[in-house]
Amino acid sequence: MSCGPRGSISRCPLWLSVTNDAAAHPFFGFLLVAAGAFAQTAPDTYWVQFTDKDNTPYSLSQPEQFLSARAIARRQAQGTILDHLDLPVDPSYIAAVLASGEVELINRSKWFNAITVRTTDANALSTIQQLPFVSNVRGTRRLVASDPEVDEVIAPPTGGERGGQPEDYGASWTQISMLNGHLLHAMEAKGQGMLIGVLDSGFDKADSLPAFDSLRARGGILLSRDMVNHDGDVYDDHWHGRSVLSCMTGILPGFLQGTAPQADYVLLRTEEAANEYIVEEDNWVAGAELCDSLGCDVLNTSLGYTEFDDSLTNHVYADLDGATTRISIAAGIASQKGMIPVCSAGNSGQSEWHFISAAADAFDILAVGAVGDQEQHAPFSSWGPSADGRVKPDVCAMGWGAIGLRVEGDSIAPINGTSFSSPILAGLVACLWQLHPDRTAQEIMQAVRQSASLYTTPNDSMGYGIPDFLEAHNQLVQLAVEEDRSSSDVQVFPVPFVDHLRVIVPDVSETSVLVALIDPQGRSVRAIRAGIVNGRLELDGLGPLASGMYLLRIERPSGALLSRRVVKE
Repeated sequence: MSCGPRGSISRCPLWLSVTNDAAAHPFFGFLLVAAGAFAQTAPDTYWVQFTDKDNTPYSLSQPEQFLSARAIARRQAQGTILDHLDLPVDPSYIAAVLASGEVELINRSKWFNAITVRTTDANALSTIQQLPFVSNVRGTRRLVASDPEVDEVIAPPTGGERGGQPEDYGASWTQISMLNGHLLHAMEAKGQGMLIGVLDSGFDKADSLPAFDSLRARGGILLSRDMVNHDGDVYDDHWHGRSVLSCMTGILPGFLQGTAPQADYVLLRTEEAANEYIVEEDNWVAGAELCDSLGCDVLNTSLGYTEFDDSLTNHVYADLDGATTRISIAAGIASQKGMIPVCSAGNSGQSEWHFISAAADAFDILAVGAVGDQEQHAPFSSWGPSADGRVKPDVCAMGWGAIGLRVEGDSIAPINGTSFSSPILAGLVACLWQLHPDRTAQEIMQAVRQSASLYTTPNDSMGYGIPDFLEAHNQLVQLAVEEDRSSSDVQVFPVPFVDHLRVIVPDVSETSVLVALIDPQGRSVRAIRAGIVNGRLELDGLGPLASGMYLLRIERPSGALLSRRVVKE
């Protein structure tokens, strides 16, 4: 990895006055393998994509087979409709691929209907290509190794201390108070009840370091998984994810307090730090899907992808349109499923590449750039916009001289990189959502953007600027007041209903709203586009629905109009 265009742990995690061993954290790239070329190139991992899910044994009517109760509840609360992307990959297709020869299953992706396998068996690959339900096979990693590169060290800024530093925050006070995150903490919003997925390179010694004593003591690590080697241990692979985690949940009284110190966490290793191939993106996709199935609320990704060890597989800036790279598409899907993906913008601001990296270009996420302690743009922080012209980064947080665990993990140090601005912000996003559990992921993200210092005048270096989480909280409070006021005269009847619902919305006329009934499993049992005419909306043909409670949700293009519980007799 370098601070230039290579797809680094988005970061150039520039550790300052700590150690000279700031080793690189490159990614895996992507090899397109032509038919018949396997015997010559022999990559060891492959992406195998299937044509359909037509004969899957899973059903959207039984989501509890593949989604946790928490994931189902999250979908119901946000009116998220279950669709074919939620269905797992057909296990018979997987079995047929594995029966083709010496083939090992690494990961699977329900969103892309694909699996990642490892093999050097050319005959097996040829057989897989000929399976009628396989649409394509792409190599994603060669059996080669590359020497790590060393990051250039950039000195941290030397601004003054912020006043009023509480004893518990210690040196981490500046990065939290800059965002008014301490005021959320003062409201006792420290992430309780929220679940954050962290996708990174490894969490070296997080199972024993004192900074995570509190996290371990309360059982706050709900799951850890190695998506690279599946060896069951994420605590002996790499330090980067552990230092990222320290910015969210690390506690060293008088020295460090993370931004969501009481949230629960899922720790996933998706990156192999020794090389740089696009299989890392596929690992990330599988990790994000796992987080979705577990019911995670927020995802933090301090990873970024641009160029790879195989230059033929490099991304180009035009790819950063939110709809081209696999990781960016998946981040957008994660958002659609009701999670808030928070991604590092990248550390290429001083390189030839200059721009953000994937997945920071994804739609409907929060891409985070870095600033110093005086709220100045960090020179290494990557620039926007996205290739299709959207504001990127979305917002910024302190990542130039931020405070977190150093490489060795035994103490804190100033650390550089958007790798750290991202988790600092992600933790506070979880705290904000904790205070407003009835809001959707999109509403929380928009409140964060609107609270930022440059919201009315965004630019390509800092996007919408530095958020004020107290202001975001106040905006959401005011939004709730306005919605209560506007919906106080709304009538939904009869209650309980039998075969139809009538909604009276005084003084509202909309040509097209989305009307959905969501059952307790989070499934949309009725969804139509309709118009509100003379303040009235009719929903008929509900007789076949099972008795019980449903969520009625009405959305117009500008946002939610109504969300109300109704009961079927």
